[in-house]
Amino acid sequence: TCVGREQNLFSETTGNAYCVMFNSPILLFSDFNQLLGLDSTNYRANTVDLNYDGHETLEQAIHRITDEAERLARSGTTLLILSDRAVDKNAQVIPAAMAVGAVQRRLVDKSLRCDTNIIVETASARDPHHFAVLLGFGATAIYPYLAYESIAAMAKQHAVEDITSLMLNFRYGIEKGLRKIMSKMGISTVGSYRCSQQFEAVGLASDVIELCFKGVISR
Repeated sequence: TCVGREQNLFSETTGNAYCVMFNSPILLFSDFNQLLGLDSTNYRANTVDLNYDGHETLEQAIHRITDEAERLARSGTTLLILSDRAVDKNAQVIPAAMAVGAVQRRLVDKSLRCDTNIIVETASARDPHHFAVLLGFGATAIYPYLAYESIAAMAKQHAVEDITSLMLNFRYGIEKGLRKIMSKMGISTVGSYRCSQQFEAVGLASDVIELCFKGVISR
């Protein structure tokens, strides 16, 4: 997984070198911290909060975050972090897949997607299908913080010291599941799978499809 602005592949310039490579689209805590610590000149990071209060409807909240994402992308943000970490007992949460799909569509429509990476910091991603949906609708990389924190808490309960190995095993399991999902469709790289929308929506209203998952098959 490559993070950074996408340049013209037919023009060899120094700008093509401003990218960071990760071995996996599933970030560990250290990977996520590394992203946030990169030079802001070429890797400026800004967070868009996916939580909203009772004064907004879900539709209004989605319009708000897409407007904010467009504004940040136009101002030079390279790493757009969609995060639901700032949860509150009085707040609702925009589902990560809906947020990713809506932001991806807005950035593509405004010709800003190649300049901006969508990093998802979410508690909702737990099994391979969750990650596949996020990647398929446009996420560059995903940091499933609650899954890792749950593993750490369980390790502490059972007096397991090597927490790092447990987290790496979790990530390996997710990666294996992603490979299985992609291979069924004849796709061999995450780069080809990203934004491919290889899903069929079941039970979603047409206005939801239009706003968040435009172009996906929905009967």
